[in-house]
Amino acid sequence: MVAGETSAAVAIFDIEVSANPFAVINDRSVIVNEHSHTSGSENRRTFARAAMLCKMRFLCNETKESAMRCPIKEFLLSTVLLFALVLTGHAQAPTPAPTPTKTLRPVPNFVAVTDQTMRAPKPDDWLIHRGNYQGWGYSPLDQINKGNVKTLQLVWSRAMEPGANEATPLVYNGVMYVGNPGDVIQAIDAASGDLMWEYRRPLPPVASMRNGLGQRKRSIALYGDQIYFVTWDNFVVSLGARSGELVWQTDRGGDLYVSNSSGPIVANGVVIAGSTCQYSAKGCYVTGHDARTGRELWRNEMIPRPGQPGDETWAGSSFESRWMTGVWGQLTYDPELDLVYYGSSGVGPASEAQRNMPGATMTGTNTRFAVRPKTGEVVWKHQVLPRDNWDQECTFEMMIINTPVNPGAPDMLSVNPAARRGPRKTLTGVPCKTGIAWSFDAANGEFLWAKPTTEQNIVARIDPKGLVTVNENAVLKEVGKTYHVCPTYNGGRDWPQGAYNPKSNVMYIPLSNLCIDSTARTDRKAAPEFVYNTTNVGKFATGKDKVGRIDAISVETGRTLWSWETRVSNYSPVLATGGGLLFNGSMDRYLRALDADRGQVLWQTRLPSQAVGGAVTYSINGRQFIAIAAGGGPIAALGTGLTPEADTFSGSNAMYVFALPQ
Repeated sequence: MVAGETSAAVAIFDIEVSANPFAVINDRSVIVNEHSHTSGSENRRTFARAAMLCKMRFLCNETKESAMRCPIKEFLLSTVLLFALVLTGHAQAPTPAPTPTKTLRPVPNFVAVTDQTMRAPKPDDWLIHRGNYQGWGYSPLDQINKGNVKTLQLVWSRAMEPGANEATPLVYNGVMYVGNPGDVIQAIDAASGDLMWEYRRPLPPVASMRNGLGQRKRSIALYGDQIYFVTWDNFVVSLGARSGELVWQTDRGGDLYVSNSSGPIVANGVVIAGSTCQYSAKGCYVTGHDARTGRELWRNEMIPRPGQPGDETWAGSSFESRWMTGVWGQLTYDPELDLVYYGSSGVGPASEAQRNMPGATMTGTNTRFAVRPKTGEVVWKHQVLPRDNWDQECTFEMMIINTPVNPGAPDMLSVNPAARRGPRKTLTGVPCKTGIAWSFDAANGEFLWAKPTTEQNIVARIDPKGLVTVNENAVLKEVGKTYHVCPTYNGGRDWPQGAYNPKSNVMYIPLSNLCIDSTARTDRKAAPEFVYNTTNVGKFATGKDKVGRIDAISVETGRTLWSWETRVSNYSPVLATGGGLLFNGSMDRYLRALDADRGQVLWQTRLPSQAVGGAVTYSINGRQFIAIAAGGGPIAALGTGLTPEADTFSGSNAMYVFALPQ
């Protein structure tokens, strides 16, 4: 396929708003007794079938010239029938409730994880979702290096639960803790792959779930002697790390519309978690909970209510028409400043004409927040994209980095001329799907600089204080009119996290070379279950015929040092190591190791299915391991649709662990 051609397979929604088989099963709320649930085997079958239906939905054609060949009504009807058959088949013979925890052998000699341990993790461990609080995705381990990486071999693998599999495992003192799709948490011997204990969350019937995004478990958290995660049905749960028993659980608002996909962090003794509200006629929130008891300490909503500051920026719309804004991306934390950082998403529907909010900048959307973990107090905030008409969700991680600040890239969108140059603590990264890199002072939010990475026509300019003006020609002002938009709803970047190497002061960001032709739909009225209510036809960015990409960017200057591209979407977080390597998975089933200095592939191996989890590295008895979860689900469909020749098999979820020969 040459650049500019449309895809034969077109996705309507991005990964966080993928076709949802649970969104509109029926018209009324379902109240479920906490102990009413399907059996583990039933859940597994249902998850697998639902994932298959999701993928079928994603592969439907929808172009400017023709209606979708797989209409949403037919899809929903098929889903309802599937669930009816599954549930009816078990109605006459109820299955006894399974015991949630199965302990084969407790974790021996467990040492409680202290605040000091979290602030300075041992190189042998992978204690936090991205390796440290600051979100670097970096390990100083260097046994595996540029010279010997070609000899990596598989050491062990282990099957995981079916479903959308985007997991990053944790490793502590030789034990791997991993969240499986569908709220199955496991402790595994990280040297051999043997199961130690397993917890299976008793969930409401799958047919009652209104938000399928909570099925995935991108991360869990470890603190003290407990494992923390957020369930599909929106509970914060604590398990004993030694044997997996339930310690406490707290309902954050279990209406089955609100869920969580990226997981919590524990900062200064507080479990903090965001949420996703796709398919919901309301906005979402971030909550903080006492790590010992689960008691909710604070709750920050994103969307202002009538009379609250920012209400005036919503064009006089009723509060009930302000949908979906949440914080579903990764959270980071700076222990020295005692600040937690997170970002919010946009709204639905996409077109401001369908929202009846022309020109509204919508306070609370696409905003970077710095808050106190104990109280939720907002110390500073900065809106990085007002007036979102394109699902550009500015909820991705920004990394806390001590660096000189000397912006000098020739393609800068904006530089603050009044900002002090030289060393300071920054918050730097690519927070939005726009692919624009930003840098702020981490303590007070002072804007430092911003620059584009992938092709984008959404932001027209950014002033010296960081105030964004959007491109009027890209705003979806007319329903039924087609607009060419770069990037896509999958973004110039999406949730797969970047990495940072403190040795070189370089960050590495996974990107996509994609654009869309976007049209607000006229065949139906906007409704939460239709999310952004647009038809989107995927295209390559100008001059490109490769979807996947990684850019290496100097944190000091903002200059792009190198850019590596690959034909198929590399929809996986990046791992940087002290051995001068980057590890990155791909939708065409490759796990690759790149030279971090030059962006050249040094080693690759092909897995049975899509490699979309976050690669980690750890060491046991002096031996370094590389681990990644693979399998997939209905993921990155627009990107894979542009490369129909690629073998992007999904499913067969498993963990794969590699090491050098002994």
